[in-house]
Amino acid sequence: MRALHAQAVEQVPSRTLYALRVRRENAAKTPARPLHRAAGWWLAAACAAVFALAIGLRQPGLEPAPAGESVPTLAAATEAVEAATYDEGFAALDEDPDLFLWLAAQDSQILAME
Repeated sequence: MRALHAQAVEQVPSRTLYALRVRRENAAKTPARPLHRAAGWWLAAACAAVFALAIGLRQPGLEPAPAGESVPTLAAATEAVEAATYDEGFAALDEDPDLFLWLAAQDSQILAME
C-alpha cells in the first residue's frame, strides 16, 4: 500500500503539491472557529421558546373565571370529552363496511402477526 501511495504521489503535478502544502500551512495558522456563532443559535432558540410560551398563555381558554360563576372541574370536562370521543370512534368503525371487507380479505395468520 505504501508503494502504491508513493507512486500516486509521484504522479501528482508539483504545482498541485505546492498548492496543497500552502493550504495546509494556512489552515494551521488560522485560529479555530469562534464560539459566538453557536451562541447565536442558542439565543434564537431561546427567543422562539419565549414567544411560543407567550402565545400559548394568551389563549382564550386560560383566562380565570369571573367570581360567582361555577366552573366545571377539569377532570369532569376531560372525562366527558374522552367518553364522547371513545363512543364516536366505535360508532364510526361499526358503520364502515370497508373495515369488514378488509378483515375478510386478510389471511388469519397475517392478521394474528400484526
